[in-house]
Amino acid sequence: MNAIHPSPNKAERKALNIGLLWHSFYSDNLGVGALTVANARLIAEAAEAHGFAPQFHVIGSRGGCDYSAECGYPTSFTNVGYKAMLNPLSALHRRLRACDIIFDIGGGDSFSDIYPWSRLRLILASKFAARLAGTALVLSPQTIGPFHTRKARLAARAAMAMARHVFARDEASFALLDELGMGGKASLTTDVAFALPFTPPADKQTRDLAHGPIKVGLNVSGLLFRRDLSRGDRIALADDYPALIGALIDRLLSHPRVELHLVPHVIPAHAPYEDDYAVAETLRRDHPRLVLPPRFSGPSQAKSYIAGLDLFMGSRMHATIAALSSGTAVVPLGYSRKFTGLFGSLGYRWNADLTCDDNATILAKVEAALDNLPAVRAEAEAANAEAQRRLGAYRAFLDQTLAGLRLHHA
Repeated sequence: MNAIHPSPNKAERKALNIGLLWHSFYSDNLGVGALTVANARLIAEAAEAHGFAPQFHVIGSRGGCDYSAECGYPTSFTNVGYKAMLNPLSALHRRLRACDIIFDIGGGDSFSDIYPWSRLRLILASKFAARLAGTALVLSPQTIGPFHTRKARLAARAAMAMARHVFARDEASFALLDELGMGGKASLTTDVAFALPFTPPADKQTRDLAHGPIKVGLNVSGLLFRRDLSRGDRIALADDYPALIGALIDRLLSHPRVELHLVPHVIPAHAPYEDDYAVAETLRRDHPRLVLPPRFSGPSQAKSYIAGLDLFMGSRMHATIAALSSGTAVVPLGYSRKFTGLFGSLGYRWNADLTCDDNATILAKVEAALDNLPAVRAEAEAANAEAQRRLGAYRAFLDQTLAGLRLHHA
C-alpha cells in the first residue's frame, strides 16, 4: 500500500521538470502511447503526493497522432535524432539538462538488438547523453534484451551502469540484468500499461460467454503481415503469418456465435509496411462481414474498445495488454521473448508463440479458448490482479525517489 503524504495546495506546489525519454504522445504506435500515458500518470501521482507540480518533457519520436490531452499535465516535446544527438548545443541536449530527473522506457522493447542496429545505437546514445547532462536517469519498466552480439551486450551494460535504477517487466529480462552485473540496481515489476485508464462496458459481466453471441477481436500486425526482410530484424517465425491470419478469419467468421472485429493498434499512414489499419482495410475488402472501427484517437480509446470484446487475439503486445488489463480473455500471438516473458511472468498460459508454434498449434489454442471462454476470462482477471500487485514495486520506488527530490528541492 502506498504511503500517504501531506501535499501543499496546488498554488504552493513547486514545478518539477520530468523527462520522459523514448516516450511519445504522438506516436502512431499506440503501444508507445499506452506506455507514455500510463507512466506519466504513475509518476505524477507520486510527484503530487510530495508537493510537486509535474511538468513532463517528452523526448522521443513524433508521429501523426496527438493524444497529449490524455496525460492531464503540462507537456513539451523534443524529437530524438542523430543530428541533434551529435550537437551538444541542440534543443535535445538543452532539454536533457533542464530536467530534474529522466525516466527512460526505451519504447518498451527497443533496448535490444532484435531490431536494426541503427535503432539500438540511438537508444544507447540517448542514455549517455542523459548522463553527460548530469541528470538522474531511471530505466522505467521495459524489456531488457535480448542482446545477440558481444558488442551489444557490452554497450548495454555500460549504458545501464549510469542509471540510478533499472526496472524489468518480466523474469527473462530480470535474469539478464543479473547476468550483466546489474542485479544490485535492478527490480522486477510489470508493464506500466497495466495502469492505463479506460472506460469499461456496462454489460460485460452479464454476457453469456458459454452460449450467447460473443465479440471477438483480432489485431493483425502490419509489421509481420507485410514484413520487409531487408530492414534487418532478427524476428524468426515458425510458420506463415499471413496464412495464419487468413485461417483465423475463415474459422472465426464461420463460427455461429462470433462477431469478428479487426483492431489496428499501430497506425502510421506514412509507413504502409507497418500500418495495421491498411492491412485491416485490405482484409475487410475481402471479408465484408469483418467489423473495422475508425482509427483510434489514442491508447485509452483503443483500450476501451478492446475492453468491450469477449476474446482478443493479436501480435501487437500492448493491444494484448489492453485486453488482459481490462479483464478480456486473450490469446497473444507473440513474435518475440517480450510476449512469453511478460505473460509467463503473470502465470497466464494462453500465449501462442509464433517463433516455435506452427499454425495448426495456434489454431488449436484459439479453438480451445473459444470452447472455454469463461475460464479463459477468469485466468485473464487473475493475471491482471498479479500485474497490479507487481506494479506496487514501481509505485514504491517512485514514492521513495520523489520523496528524495522533495528533500533536495527544500
